[in-house]
Amino acid sequence: MARSARMFEIIQMLRTARAPLTAEAIARRLEVTKRTVYRDIAALQATRVPVEGAAGIGYVLRGGFDLPPLMFTPEEIEAITVGLSLIARTGDGSLEAAGANAIAKIDAVMPPSRTSVAQTHLFVSPWHAIPAAKVSMRLIRQAVREERKLRLHYRDQADTVTERIVCPLAIVYYIEGVLLAGFCELRNGFRHFRQDRIEACDMLDMDFIDTGAGLRKQWRETHDIFYYERQGEALGKPAADPARAGT
Repeated sequence: MARSARMFEIIQMLRTARAPLTAEAIARRLEVTKRTVYRDIAALQATRVPVEGAAGIGYVLRGGFDLPPLMFTPEEIEAITVGLSLIARTGDGSLEAAGANAIAKIDAVMPPSRTSVAQTHLFVSPWHAIPAAKVSMRLIRQAVREERKLRLHYRDQADTVTERIVCPLAIVYYIEGVLLAGFCELRNGFRHFRQDRIEACDMLDMDFIDTGAGLRKQWRETHDIFYYERQGEALGKPAADPARAGT
């Protein structure tokens, strides 16, 4: 790895670290010696990059510092290309359009020397295995993001439609299905709703901001998000555990 790329990676590591990083930890991730890391840190400090710390203690990047925009490596550009292309498989038209807009915005400000996101030689087939949503997934994503309650009309496996008030916590994308995870006030518990069975959806003028973090933590601790993929609920097979399904 060239020195400039290595120094860039060091900055990226320090930006995302939640605690001081030692030279040993940095060296291990970059597969270089600690002496090389010490030299790179000194070079960064000499160019007024606000790296603080000392050998044996660790290093941090002082707040307020940022890199020039979109300094992606070629492999990062490839990851962005594949990731945004895979959105087409979700069956979510608004999300797919947002991905296309993101690619255009990235390309518009990329340095001329960098490979265009739209011109990499990586392609993803437009395979739509996920049943189309009957409601606006954009609205549901907004409710998850803003921690706003939703009123759903949901059709269960017995073809019965019920009205639910739900605190939407997350959207989980599987190969053959999409589930909305939320706390259902009707059932007084966590439920998972298939997007193709949500008949209607309205965002209410009620939030759950005060309890959102706690609900998500409890949901993650008590539910395996890959459960449905293994059991086949996303395919519409009977749920092995009714407490986990959108009943």
